[in-house]
Order: sequence, then C-alpha cells, then structure tokens
Amino acid sequence: MKKLYSQMTPEELQTEMKLLQEEMQRAEFPSQRSVLERKYYAAKAYTLNPADFPPGLYKVDGEQLPFEVHYVNGIMAWGTLGQEPDASFPISMLTRFS
Repeated sequence: MKKLYSQMTPEELQTEMKLLQEEMQRAEFPSQRSVLERKYYAAKAYTLNPADFPPGLYKVDGEQLPFEVHYVNGIMAWGTLGQEPDASFPISMLTRFS
C-alpha cells in the first residue's frame, strides 16, 4: 500500500515527483496530464515550508489573475483569485509578486 505524501520522507517525495514528471510526459490525454500535474504539485508542497508563504499577492502557475493569500492551512493557501473568494491552491503553485 502506498504512503500518503504527508507520511513520506523528503527523499521519497523527490522520487515520487520524478515518477510523476515521467508519467506526465507519457500522458496521452490532457485530462491525464492535469491529474498527474495536481499530484505533482501536492507532493512538491510537502517539501516546502508553509511559513514561507505569508499573506499577500502571488502568481499561481497556470492562472492569469493574481491570487491574494489570506492564510495557509497545511499545504494549501486560501484566498481570493481575482473576484473569486474562497479559492485555494497548493503552496507549490505560488510565486510571490516582487
């Protein structure tokens, strides 16, 4: 039985991310790639420190609108994307605006 990402060591997470990247390259359909990409971002989020993502404006990979982080709970950042309240993304998808 496979471990949860939250139970994996950093080395196991790195291995999992590499496998997911390889699977993404072989994915035949956009929907397959999308699911694998979300798994990759979730695994990567567990390698990051949530404290490094304070409230503020961020760019989200794959999104055009800015994302205003209100708070972080675990690996998920919660806030407002454009006019949409209650949006959430894994912290691994975020890049701080300078």
